[in-house]
Amino acid sequence: MSYHVLKIAKISAIYAGTIMGAGFASGQELTQFFVVYGSMGLVGLLLTTILFAWLGITILKISYTIKATSYHQLLYYACGKKIGTVLDCIITLSLFGVLTVMLAGNGTLFRDTLHLPYGLGIGTMALSLLLTTLWGINGIATANLIITPLLAAITSFVAMYSLSYHDWNFTMLHISSAAINISTSHWLLSSLLYLSYNLVMSATLLVPLGARTPEPSIRIIGSIIGSLLLLLLAGLIILVVMIHYPLSPEYEIPMLHIAGSQHIVHHAAYIFTFAAAMYTTGLACLYGCTTKLTAVTGLSKTAALLIVITFSVLFSYIGFTSLVSIVFTLFGYVTLWFTLRLLYLSFFPK
Repeated sequence: MSYHVLKIAKISAIYAGTIMGAGFASGQELTQFFVVYGSMGLVGLLLTTILFAWLGITILKISYTIKATSYHQLLYYACGKKIGTVLDCIITLSLFGVLTVMLAGNGTLFRDTLHLPYGLGIGTMALSLLLTTLWGINGIATANLIITPLLAAITSFVAMYSLSYHDWNFTMLHISSAAINISTSHWLLSSLLYLSYNLVMSATLLVPLGARTPEPSIRIIGSIIGSLLLLLLAGLIILVVMIHYPLSPEYEIPMLHIAGSQHIVHHAAYIFTFAAAMYTTGLACLYGCTTKLTAVTGLSKTAALLIVITFSVLFSYIGFTSLVSIVFTLFGYVTLWFTLRLLYLSFFPK
């Protein structure tokens, strides 16, 4: 694999892999932010994809220009020192919250699907994240490069299989939101919130990668491919959840239930997909929290990692669905200003 192709693959894999977390792969997150709005939810997904591509390029470009080593520098650059400091503290807590969601998701997977202790699922994921993050950004990039294509392939297969044997038409886009936990009152705001918190999670890994990528073409192509991959996978999951409405929102992990109704092999493959998706997002969140804690306290990387992962394990016992609804929505509101500033800087750079 040539240098250029490898760099593009790393950027696109990290971008897509980070966003494809527990909420995404399960169908819960996409249900709450897009499915509930029916046809307008699909419009929101398309708009979100365009902005993912555009702002991903912006993040990579600015990171290279200012030679940023962490997302905190990008945050201060985009929002200013005062606002950036406030947002930095809140975003770090939000990243911690999302990390907790990933651990809770694996606990739910172990308890409800594998019929193993909830705590064992949390502990297994925590240990995997801890060991990988100790390798640094290169180890995380390699993990995403391997796992993201597998996630894409399995998710696409399960979704396409479901679409192949179900009757579906445009009437399924007109659904009632009564049974679904609505994140906001309008599809546009919901789309922007989804975009905002995912941009920050991605930035924790895109920033140090962008600083090492001087070629504009690599930054542009990598961001576009990652965004298109997300559009394809999110679109398929949304359509499948809509087809199975109103039963799908009743399950904590709708896509896993759907895969289980198809074939035992599909079910087993999607168990891997769900766990791997949580792993890739958890890596970004753990890395972001650790770098911040290290910078503020002067602790060693290992000590900071242990502190972050220990507290995240404790909070993960709140539960998966409740955490998705609370953490992701609040995270979206907090990071909305950062998204708007990035959009402004993409047209009017400093």
